[in-house]
Amino acid sequence: MVEIIDFRDALKRIKKTDHHYDLSRLLKKAVLLKKSLPETPNGVQITGFKRLKTLFEAKISEILIQKRLIDSGFFLCGTYIADLLTETAKKIPKSWFAIDYIIEGNEKESPQSLKQGANLCFLLCTFFKERAEFRTMTYKDYENMGIGLFHQFYDMTGKEIGYYMSCQYRIMTGVTDECIRSI
Repeated sequence: MVEIIDFRDALKRIKKTDHHYDLSRLLKKAVLLKKSLPETPNGVQITGFKRLKTLFEAKISEILIQKRLIDSGFFLCGTYIADLLTETAKKIPKSWFAIDYIIEGNEKESPQSLKQGANLCFLLCTFFKERAEFRTMTYKDYENMGIGLFHQFYDMTGKEIGYYMSCQYRIMTGVTDECIRSI
């Protein structure tokens, strides 16, 4: 049986002049990444951080395709999250309190600090849900803070990944959680 996937809505949102966000190119990359996944019946064996990034990106792309989340924004978020997870595996955040990044970002007018705060909120919402209920904060607070910080990062820099991560935040936390569980 052949299944037809309707790309019309996704194609309407793509900028015709923006080659970097070309859905065809991103979808082709996702399929190639999926094909590069090794068969590991006895568990995953990782040799380096580059391979770890490829594994994360391939698994996230596979899940996006399975869930029919075929959109350039989702694939760009998947690449961003693969980078984030790999960087977090190399180096832990300097603080586990999002407010530290917000204060630093506002005092120094640093979009990078705001992005780091958004990344921390994303990690807490994805992997450390119990930690998100620490003190007077709730999971929903971290979720809203992460969405807001990504959007503020976008407002300050114009980098579209901030916009896409703020719009796809809730969906991508679920996709990332599923990715980690399937590895």
